Amino acid sequence: MVWTGLAAMACLLVAVSGVVAVTTGRMLPTLQGRVVRPELWGYGQLVFALGMATGISLRWWAGSLAVGDAGAATALALIVLGCALQWRAQRPAVR
Repeated sequence: MVWTGLAAMACLLVAVSGVVAVTTGRMLPTLQGRVVRPELWGYGQLVFALGMATGISLRWWAGSLAVGDAGAATALALIVLGCALQWRAQRPAVR
């Protein structure tokens, strides 16, 4: 139970920093030089946090193996999509 709580706190911190990046455009000092589009970075963090939350919550709502596998695949897809958005935020927009 302790590990689940710690993972939920990490998920919350990622989501909060994503909301701050989307709404204000502010980034952590270590990311300010690399990230070209902070709003897209924030959306990537929100999707990543959603994937983390899905993976964490599998413990409570996955009643069968098939549902657990589908939930794990969904969580993994969201995490990968969030990482792709964050990677894309480090590149200039294609025009």
